[in-house]
Amino acid sequence: MIKQKNKKTNSVSNEVQKLNDKILELENLSNQLTDKLTRSLADYANLEKRIESQRQMLFTLAVSSIITKMIDVLDDFYLAQEHLKDKGLDIAINKFVSVLKSEGLEEVDAQGKKFDPENMDCVDVADGSQDTVVEIRKKGYILNSQTIRPAQVVVGCESKTKN
Repeated sequence: MIKQKNKKTNSVSNEVQKLNDKILELENLSNQLTDKLTRSLADYANLEKRIESQRQMLFTLAVSSIITKMIDVLDDFYLAQEHLKDKGLDIAINKFVSVLKSEGLEEVDAQGKKFDPENMDCVDVADGSQDTVVEIRKKGYILNSQTIRPAQVVVGCESKTKN
């Protein structure tokens, strides 16, 4: 009888051990699946951010491309105004410039400033204060903190022969 009780106890003990092992196995599986889900959700969130960033970059590139083309038209307007001296053209130019400014366009402030290779291209040197812009040949522009066209400038250089 004692042997039979021991067998039953061992049998129950084995069953309990098997169930405990199964519980541990299921807990591990649950932890693995939870980890995979968490990683997948994080990957998805990162994907959404990356797609939004790329969409914003494409939009900025498209706007930049259009505004760059408009700047060429603005140059033509300024050239025409030099020769025509027309008040109506002045009004149109000012309105055109205000629209471009509202889209984030800024003119590179170069006249009398220290030469800045980030925003300026030196096309010539002339007598003047060392490394200072003495003339602007072509205006430069910045769009949303990025130079889309550097100003073409003449930079001062102190003469080597001083009297």
